[in-house]
Amino acid sequence: MEKIKSIIVDDENNGRENLRGVLHKYCPEVGVVAEAFSVMSGIDTIQEYMPDLIFLDIEMPGGNGFKLLEFFNPPNFKVIFVTAYDQYAIQAIRFSALDYILKPLDAIKVKEAVDRFKAYKEDNDVRLEQFLKNKELNSDNKKIALQFSDKIVYVQVKSIVQCHGEANYTRVYLACGKQHLVSKPLVDFEEILAGFGFIRTHKAHIVSLSHVNSFIKSDGGYLKMSDGSTVSVSRRKKDYVLSELKKM
Repeated sequence: MEKIKSIIVDDENNGRENLRGVLHKYCPEVGVVAEAFSVMSGIDTIQEYMPDLIFLDIEMPGGNGFKLLEFFNPPNFKVIFVTAYDQYAIQAIRFSALDYILKPLDAIKVKEAVDRFKAYKEDNDVRLEQFLKNKELNSDNKKIALQFSDKIVYVQVKSIVQCHGEANYTRVYLACGKQHLVSKPLVDFEEILAGFGFIRTHKAHIVSLSHVNSFIKSDGGYLKMSDGSTVSVSRRKKDYVLSELKKM
C-alpha cells in the first residue's frame, strides 16, 4: 500500500519525536517525509514536499498554526492538529481539520485520526473515479452525486449554477431553483467540478461560467447569475474572473 505522505510541524523537538514514534508503531501506513519547527519553515516544507497530511501544532514561533493554513487558500492537504491547548477546537473546525488531538499524545486517538484521513482518501478516490467517468460522457449528461444520510441525489453538472461554502458544508444551487446542503467542504466540489467550466470567485463561492449573465463593477464587483442570484468576487480574484469570462 502506498504510504501517506505526511509532515510534522511543531516547534518542540520532543513533540516531533513523540509523534513520529507513535506513527511508526501504530500507523505504519503514514510516512513522515519531513519536519518543521515554525510557521515559515512549515510553509517552505509544505511547498517543497507537497504532503497529503499535516500534523500541525498551534502555538509556534512566528505565528500560530492557523496563520500557516491561511497561506494555503485552499489547502491541497488535510490537517490534524496536535497541541497542548484546548481552546482552539472551534477555530480548528472552521479550518476543516480532520481531528484535534491534545498532548500528551494518546496513541489510540492518533490512530483514529489517521483512520479518518484514510476514509476521506477513499471517498476522494471514489469522487475522482466518478469525475473521470463523467468526462467520458456527453456534456449534456454529466452528473455528480450529492450524498446525504438517507439518500443520494444525482444532478446534472449543467444544472448547477453555483456552490456556496458554509463552514464544513456546501450549498449547491440548481437552475430550477432547488438548493441542496451537502456535508462536504467547498474545496471538495472545486475538485469534482474541475474541468467543467466552474471557477472560484471568492473563498466561499464557485460558479458555473455558463450561468453567468453579467459582471457588475459597482460595490467591489459581483456576478449576476442565470437564476437571479448574485455572487461576490473578491478583490484578489477579480482579474482572474474577468479573464475567464473573456474566454467564453
